[in-house]
Amino acid sequence: MKQKLVLLSICVCSIICAMAQQQGIVRTLERPGKSSEALAGVTINVLEYPNAIVSKKDGKFSFSISGKRQGDSFTISRVQKKGYTLVDKQLKGRSYAYSSSVPIEIVMVADQQLENDKKRIEDKAYEKAKYNYDQKLAVLEKQLKEKSISEQEYRKRYEELNANYNNYIQLIDQMAERYALTDYKGLSTMNQEILSCIENADLERADELINTKGSFEKREQELNNKRSLKEKSEQLTQELEKDIEIELQDLMQDYYNKYYIHASAYRNDSAAFYLERIVKLDTTNIKYVYDAAVFIDQYLADYPRALKYYLMVLDYINANYGEDSPEAGELCQRIGLLYDNHDEPDKALEWHHKALDIMKKTMDPYSPSVSMAYTYIGRAYISKEEYDKALEYTLTGLEMRERSSLKDTAALAQSYNNLGIIYNRMNETEKALEYHLKALGLREQAYGEDSDEAAFSHMNIGNLYCRNHDDEKALEHLNIAHQKYLPTLGAAHPYTMTITSRLGEVYLRQGEYDKALKYFQEYCSGVMKYYGEYSYEAAAGLDYLGGVYYASGDYAHALECYQQVLVIYESLPNIQDDILNSWREAIQKLKDELKKN
Repeated sequence: MKQKLVLLSICVCSIICAMAQQQGIVRTLERPGKSSEALAGVTINVLEYPNAIVSKKDGKFSFSISGKRQGDSFTISRVQKKGYTLVDKQLKGRSYAYSSSVPIEIVMVADQQLENDKKRIEDKAYEKAKYNYDQKLAVLEKQLKEKSISEQEYRKRYEELNANYNNYIQLIDQMAERYALTDYKGLSTMNQEILSCIENADLERADELINTKGSFEKREQELNNKRSLKEKSEQLTQELEKDIEIELQDLMQDYYNKYYIHASAYRNDSAAFYLERIVKLDTTNIKYVYDAAVFIDQYLADYPRALKYYLMVLDYINANYGEDSPEAGELCQRIGLLYDNHDEPDKALEWHHKALDIMKKTMDPYSPSVSMAYTYIGRAYISKEEYDKALEYTLTGLEMRERSSLKDTAALAQSYNNLGIIYNRMNETEKALEYHLKALGLREQAYGEDSDEAAFSHMNIGNLYCRNHDDEKALEHLNIAHQKYLPTLGAAHPYTMTITSRLGEVYLRQGEYDKALKYFQEYCSGVMKYYGEYSYEAAAGLDYLGGVYYASGDYAHALECYQQVLVIYESLPNIQDDILNSWREAIQKLKDELKKN
């Protein structure tokens, strides 16, 4: 179990590599009448990152720099897309703080849009400048004509007017580009109106609107007051953030310690509780989310609960690595296995085929992961009782594995295990036993004789011997599996329940009623906890238990069990009347026998 816990704490590394990824998004400039949109196909180069980064359809991009910690600096060296201009020209060469929570926003504008906006603003400004020039010149000429100014004064003012006009004309080009590159996104309605007035050369209206905001002296004083308050609050915030981070890490470490202590003692419900507390405290730490999913999946078999966490991890992977990444393929395979264990083979097949499609695109065709994908598809077809398809996919996976230069003993064992199950279902028991024994040998070689994986093979072999009524060998293998699974998984795990029901069946067949009673009681306890006290499985468990009591001549206890079965069936939907009546008749006969005795 301790070895399993260590593996659990590091296995996420094969699926999720660098936890801290810098996020970013590229979008277009927002202009009057034209909303901002995500921009795909933008090439971004980062000085410290070896490869070019390209924005996706949603404009998002991400990268992780080996060795970088939160807060370390990095530099964007290039941003490029044909037909587009970078709005913030100072962005290239600027240092940024590496952060997994604060994304970079890059804004670009289409060259044609920039040219059109710039020309429109220039035309309006030229038109307004010429109008003002003509008006002032007309006033000067009138003053000269009326002799209210001298010829000398006229020439002086005329030169000043022309100089100012020429200076403003030179300013227009720079001003037009500045306003054409102004991003309207996030601006208040008032500021948008002011900018629109300026772009349309309605400078008087723009000036009026600016004045409605109040005096500049008052606004500046208010700004300085807020700066002073911000400095004080930032100092306090930094102190609080430091305290919060220390307390968070301390609490999370203690939760993890509690998880490890309880897991080591096989108190799985408590262990899962502490893992989930960690996730609730910090959902951004995807490693703990994955740990919680795996633990709840493997040790509690609480598949809906585990699925919630797997999907959180998958969302993270899709956002950071892409939906067609090797990491996404591995996670889809995990989810497929979960659905198969939960007896939902159609959903399992959906996820396994999705995993296989991704792996074919991103991995070597003969890699262990691809061959395992075929094996897991075969396993899902076993659950659907479509054994021809199950055999086809399992043998394909096995053939690929044997052709691979990478020898994966554990994966080969899985293929042999599945072939054993298929041949058992097809009533070819000798072949089934052959493959299950091969799987056991490989699992003991790969994981050790006392491993969970070896116990799984002992369970399958024991079931096979039980079916063939080879009770001695059945007990040998089932007891090995039971001794392993009961303390680690508990009585309410599907594996343990399978084993206890088979042990009860063997001992009942041998007439060892006390032992049969012990295992069927354990089975009943497990199914009632796992499926509920009023479930078909609970009724079946009580039926087994009643059968042991009846066989041993303890009719009173048998009657109690059968009466509980009837109560459960009467509470369940869709139970046919003839089934209920047959149980009532059997109970009445048993009551009559008790009266006679």
